[in-house]
Amino acid sequence: LREHRERESMATIVLHQVPNPLEYGVVVTDDEGDVKRFLEKPSWGEVFSDHANTGIYVVEPEVLEHIRPDEPADWSQDVFPSMLTRREPLRGMVTTDYWCDIGSIQSYLQANWDALEGRVRCHIPGRKEGQAWIGEGVEFGLDVQIEGPAFIGDEVKLKAGAWLNDRVIVDKFAIVDNYSKVSNSVVWPHAYIGESCRLRQTIVCRNVTLKNNTFVEENSVIGDECVVGHGARIRSGVKIWPNKEIEPGSTVNESVIWAGEWRRGLFSSYGMGGLINVELTPEFCARLGAAFGATLPKGARIAVGRDHSRSARMIKRAIVSGLVSAGGKVRDVHELPVPVIQFATRDTRCDAGIQVVVSPLDQRSADIRFFDADGLQIDKRAERRLENLLFREDFRRAAFYEMGDIEYHDPIRAYSEHLLNSVNRDAIRDAGLRLLVDYDYSEASAVLPGILMELGLTTVPLNAGLREGPHHHAVPEETALISRTVEADVGCMLHPSGERLFVIDETGTVMTPQEAFGVLVSWWLKVHPGIVLAPAATPEWIAELVRQAGGTFSATAADPAAVLRSSATQGTCLAADSEGGFIWPYYLAAFDAMYTLVKLLELRATSGMTLSEAREALPKSVYLTATEFCPWEAKGRVMRVLLDSHREHAVDLVDGIKVFVDSGFVLVRPDPDEPAYHIVASVADEEHGRELVSSYSRLVREAQAGNGAHPGVEVRTAGEPR
Repeated sequence: LREHRERESMATIVLHQVPNPLEYGVVVTDDEGDVKRFLEKPSWGEVFSDHANTGIYVVEPEVLEHIRPDEPADWSQDVFPSMLTRREPLRGMVTTDYWCDIGSIQSYLQANWDALEGRVRCHIPGRKEGQAWIGEGVEFGLDVQIEGPAFIGDEVKLKAGAWLNDRVIVDKFAIVDNYSKVSNSVVWPHAYIGESCRLRQTIVCRNVTLKNNTFVEENSVIGDECVVGHGARIRSGVKIWPNKEIEPGSTVNESVIWAGEWRRGLFSSYGMGGLINVELTPEFCARLGAAFGATLPKGARIAVGRDHSRSARMIKRAIVSGLVSAGGKVRDVHELPVPVIQFATRDTRCDAGIQVVVSPLDQRSADIRFFDADGLQIDKRAERRLENLLFREDFRRAAFYEMGDIEYHDPIRAYSEHLLNSVNRDAIRDAGLRLLVDYDYSEASAVLPGILMELGLTTVPLNAGLREGPHHHAVPEETALISRTVEADVGCMLHPSGERLFVIDETGTVMTPQEAFGVLVSWWLKVHPGIVLAPAATPEWIAELVRQAGGTFSATAADPAAVLRSSATQGTCLAADSEGGFIWPYYLAAFDAMYTLVKLLELRATSGMTLSEAREALPKSVYLTATEFCPWEAKGRVMRVLLDSHREHAVDLVDGIKVFVDSGFVLVRPDPDEPAYHIVASVADEEHGRELVSSYSRLVREAQAGNGAHPGVEVRTAGEPR
């Protein structure tokens, strides 16, 4: 300003010396600093100066009179050239202060690095520790590494093993989860970087969610509100415009601007899931509740429950507010296992039910389950309708006099009576069995002890009560050891949701889900022959066991909801998934670990056999599995190639492609929730099984690349004996 006034200029242009003037507007001045010429992005043949126009101007008010209000105008192409034509004083001032044109990704990043490295006179908030500026309330996990200059904003969370490498900016409220590495990158506020991600020289904008194992390469930009699915790879130079969703396992080679990509629905095999307070925010859950309420008639009754976690409580309350706003009448059943919620929905004649549980596999995520009036998980059609209403926000709002209400209901007594009336109490009581139960701090510890007391059982409880935190994914070694030490006739661990049961025999051996299924089939079908349902991947020896016992084996898809709905088929006496979940349709169409345990005790009491004797009597076979990564966009091609390769053979298409071979089968099925294919071989000979798994894994890989190939193994043709 001082120089502008001293030289009595009408306009002063701030100039800066640059090494490569081709990217800028160049200004040519004489020795006195008077502007003589403008060149916008010149070629080398036109470069007569290395003074770039910084876009910083000081102008007198009179200059603005030359800009017509109803026409577009450019300073360097219109206004200043017209001033030169009129010979008005126009001067340039070369500054040696810091200047950077951030019109490109690289220069934007460079400006941030320059600030971190002290080349810019600016105030960086936070306390200085080594080369890092750290804001208020920052949370550091174990073994966090910070190498090189970094800025870490207020309330940032760096989880265990997070690594900030070289020059990094992580702005306020962002989260870098376990073992992720961020190098030479800028992360904007409220972004979430999942576990084991790799970011290299990239910009992650506001409210972006990167799921686990995402890899983002250099010079990429991910716009506001984007969600990048786990295992996705963003290639170098890709720009993703705001509000896009990238599928898990995708490889993005070009920028995503208008359309995004094919977007899968919100639902997975276990209901609707998402990251707590990242995807499942209170605002979203309130809208979700309103949308679900709008799928039901006004005044509909909805049973709503949750687990004991604070996260589930927050989500449930938000959903309830949405349900009430749509005119729904909420029946709050508090903290209960999933099958009890399903029972309460059916028993109290509600129109629907909802259960919120923190995922036992990932404490950062929660699952929301929706049930119909029969207590069954809603079907695909209802899921799509709910998604459409939610995305369009085209759902009704009740008038103030139509608002729903909330009442509280405790279904434990009714559930317990129904369970006890469905088993042979005298047989269980007279057997005098000793039982060990590991509750794994689940809601079942509020329901099952009263039932076991009514049966007069001697019970050793472990991990009873409620506690937040990670749950076991398998039976701990110490649980099996204690079960043997206390001489329990039956030991078990309950899944946190109350849906799955893991069984331990009297020798302390943990039975596989297939072994437990086999024992139940062999005992139950002796007194109640009928249809047995299980996923197509169920070992062949179980299907043969069902047939030998006079029953009928029927294969279903592996999706738990599909197993549940199929179990309603007339004549079905038992259904199971492959993970320890069992359904007794005559009792309740739900995976119910508590009823399964009591029924197991009844069958153990009446069979005259111990669990280990029943387990040893089961047929022996080989069961091998493998998983092959497959991008979503290649899944259809893989299925087509597999079908083309087996046109002359008998195949079962219930869940993927099941090909029958000598003494068993090989199954190739797409994962409904992940970018993957699963290969399963159930045969008598281990070498043959390994050959099948290897051959079909290779076929899946080749089909992704567009190369059709035969698996190279002998398969049974239609009509040949099994």
